[in-house]
Amino acid sequence: MAYPRLFEPFRIGNLTLKNRIAMAPMETHLGEPDGGVNEAIIAYYRERARGGAGLVITEFTCVDGETGFSSNVPQLRLDNDRFKAGHARLVAAIHAAGAKAVIQISHAGRQTKESVIGRQPVSSSPIPLNSIYMNAVPRPLEDAEIRHIIARYANTARLAMLAGYDGVMLHGAHGYLIQQFLSPLMNHRDDEWGGDFERRLRFPTEVIKAVKAQIGDKPLLYRMSVVDGVDGGITIEDSETIAPRLCEAGVDAIDISWGFLESAHLILEPMSVEEGDRLPYARRIRQATGRPVITAGVMRWPDKCEQAVIDGDTDIVSLGRALLADPMWPIKAQRGMADDIRPCTSCNWCIRELAQSRSVACAENPRCGKETEAELDRFADGRRAVVVGGGPGGMAAALLLDQVGFAVTLYEKRERLGGNLITSAVPPGKDKLFWYHKFLLGRIDRSRVEVRTGTPATRHAIEAERPDVVILANGSRLAPLDLSAWGNLPTAPAYEVLMGESDVPPSTPERPIVIYGGGETGTETAEFLAQNGHHVLLVTRSDAKFLARNAEVLYRIALLQRLQANPAIRILDHTKLHAVDGEHVALSSKGSLTEQPAAALLLAHGLVPDGELPDALASLDIPMIRIGDAAQVARIGEAVRDAYRAVQDLRRLILQPEPIAC
Repeated sequence: MAYPRLFEPFRIGNLTLKNRIAMAPMETHLGEPDGGVNEAIIAYYRERARGGAGLVITEFTCVDGETGFSSNVPQLRLDNDRFKAGHARLVAAIHAAGAKAVIQISHAGRQTKESVIGRQPVSSSPIPLNSIYMNAVPRPLEDAEIRHIIARYANTARLAMLAGYDGVMLHGAHGYLIQQFLSPLMNHRDDEWGGDFERRLRFPTEVIKAVKAQIGDKPLLYRMSVVDGVDGGITIEDSETIAPRLCEAGVDAIDISWGFLESAHLILEPMSVEEGDRLPYARRIRQATGRPVITAGVMRWPDKCEQAVIDGDTDIVSLGRALLADPMWPIKAQRGMADDIRPCTSCNWCIRELAQSRSVACAENPRCGKETEAELDRFADGRRAVVVGGGPGGMAAALLLDQVGFAVTLYEKRERLGGNLITSAVPPGKDKLFWYHKFLLGRIDRSRVEVRTGTPATRHAIEAERPDVVILANGSRLAPLDLSAWGNLPTAPAYEVLMGESDVPPSTPERPIVIYGGGETGTETAEFLAQNGHHVLLVTRSDAKFLARNAEVLYRIALLQRLQANPAIRILDHTKLHAVDGEHVALSSKGSLTEQPAAALLLAHGLVPDGELPDALASLDIPMIRIGDAAQVARIGEAVRDAYRAVQDLRRLILQPEPIAC
């Protein structure tokens, strides 16, 4: 057995887990609008339990539907008997799949909106969130209301025991109500429930005692933000004092996290954060309490997790986004198949989907959140398929078509597969995307897919294949650019620089590399060139505050900070490219033209689907499906999702060509 420490049994109180791997609690938006459990959410958790995790911690569940719902709905609830049966079905499914089940219970406090709960949010103090989404001034809770909410926590714990859960986790992190009482940033009271350290500690300890009284000898876990991440907030030194007090009150294990919504980059680490960033903090809390600790964060590979257990940094590894990407992570690790784990790259596609009020999804695993759909079976034996384009969408399509039985030929005009996955991985801080690139290449190598790199697809070549279906994943091209003059200045698409296909000449502050376009490609190319010793002038038609506007929000915040601070990058906004000559670009701003010396011009002003090949194939009597940028310029997640949807549609077409029989 690989990774023996990770896969040895472990006890929390009197609960024995089959291994040291937990599924972290993460919201899904899969439940019913009223907070009830349904088949979608049962299937989602069943798949992760079936994948081998020893413990499944279900997502934050509301203890009080009147005041405690989060703004992110639908959110599960268990605040009255009506919801108990659904949770019992969920627990039974997790148990049947081989894992133990712990429920995380929560009250949103100020982290909600009047439009969600129908009344003014409540909190320890009238301090609003610094957020454009949730910024109502909360009403401070009165003493009787505080005691009522404590009773609601206890009631949910009681119902959880009746539903069959093996334990309870209190959500004391990420800015929810318990942390709103514990943190000096949020609790400005001067009464029994706040005013100094001891009184701020009272609400969490009273909740702990009330819940422990209901669950008896079942384990009580506590998710704790061990740092607030904002000046004046809780520090790790504070938490080394707080955590033992929580354990004295009845906590059996601490789940290590950090931050709240105003320091969200700590909760949902962007791609640039290294693996195991929370482990030093977990070790300190473990030493301070003598109790088991659970650690999530950027834990992506089994060797890192195994070493963390060996080194005494953590007792249990909690996998969150990693199990969205690959629910089978534990089984693959245990079998020594770490190279076949579909890696989470911390791209935060999952967070983007949730933030847009959609259900949980994963850029690399298109089945995530769709577990009730039929699994892909072999339905296309004897049929042929051609895929054009070897980017992430094309590779995903080729693999899925191979999985269901097609004989697949994959055409890629470049000498290597990867496409936009490579251009996305090259910029500083995004190298985790190469993990996914390596994974796809490995899957392609082990598949039956015939790969033809360095081979542009033509109408003649595709006709000769006699395919039953063509998947067009041939990507995008630069949008047309109307200039008054074109000169001989070295010019190339910015993405060719990231692909390593175009070199740029030496540059100086006086004669920089000019990049035209302030989207994600333009800004990342600017940072990439600056890192490699170049001087860059980044020209954008929009205001500088809209740079990289479509990038993942937490990554974008850090990217813009780095761009503004980089002395090798100058940003010129509200400016258009007017003309190009041998040594200069002419720039237009506010009605005036400026001649800017330039070493080279890189174009990143926008992309459009490449329609040349689709137009050439239009008259063929072959079903054709466009995916990814070939359909609409978007992101890796959309391309992979399009590939999955295309194969699902083909399944329905081949197995059931008509929706009804009459």
